[in-house]
Amino acid sequence: MTGDTHYDLEILAELAEGLLDAATALQVREHLAICDPCGESLADLAAVREMLSGTPTPAMPMGVALRIDRALAAEAESLRGGGVGLVEAPAWDDIMRDAPWETETPSLPEPEPVRLGVVGDDGTVVPVTPARRRKAAARRRWAMPAAAAGVAAAVIGATVVTTSMLSASGGPSTNPMIGVQADAAPPKYQLTDSNWNYTDQELSGSLLGYIGPVNAGGTTESSKIDQCVRQVAARVGTAPFAVDQGFYNGQEANVMVFWHNQAKNQVLVHVVGPECDQVREPALARWK
Repeated sequence: MTGDTHYDLEILAELAEGLLDAATALQVREHLAICDPCGESLADLAAVREMLSGTPTPAMPMGVALRIDRALAAEAESLRGGGVGLVEAPAWDDIMRDAPWETETPSLPEPEPVRLGVVGDDGTVVPVTPARRRKAAARRRWAMPAAAAGVAAAVIGATVVTTSMLSASGGPSTNPMIGVQADAAPPKYQLTDSNWNYTDQELSGSLLGYIGPVNAGGTTESSKIDQCVRQVAARVGTAPFAVDQGFYNGQEANVMVFWHNQAKNQVLVHVVGPECDQVREPALARWK
């Protein structure tokens, strides 16, 4: 007992294991009947014993077990022979071949690249058209105005030569030359090809950082983008000052910017598709 009042844990553990003699065990049980602290200590020991009994015994590593077996066999051999025997070195490569730390981890397959695009209403991913396809189309658009300008220069040159020859011959002209009235000049605007994927948040803020002042030329009347610009300008009542070819929520789109109130830095934004169909309601934004 500790002091003269309680039994220590060693005595209580021996009682629980049945290691005490009958007289001592009877004396301890009589004390437990009137001592609550010792009873609680015995209950704690019983809980620990139950927990340890439920814990699985770890298996001995195969290499250690073989070494013990070989050592015991060598000791028995030496005792029978009356001397000290030499134990053959174990083949550790064969013994530890299947050990977990000797087994190579199988290589996992490389994950597929993440598809970039815009998630639709049905949960599918709409891929964005590669930029190089749009850049090739942009080069074709720049080539068309150059070719048209060359044809126009050739026609004007031929007209001037013919007029000079008629004037030099001095022949009277029975019918006055009727000039062909040229169509109205196409609207002048800045055409860019940023390939930017616009969202409603970006189209409601400052657009100068996305479209930006870059080197760009005019369009020809026969170009598809110019025809679309004419249609939208007719509805708005004025011509846009900037047109950018890019994407809207993952779909090809042309962003047309009109001045709404230049003094207040307000612009009107129209977003149309490749066929000049309206894909977003016109809304106000800021230019700078």
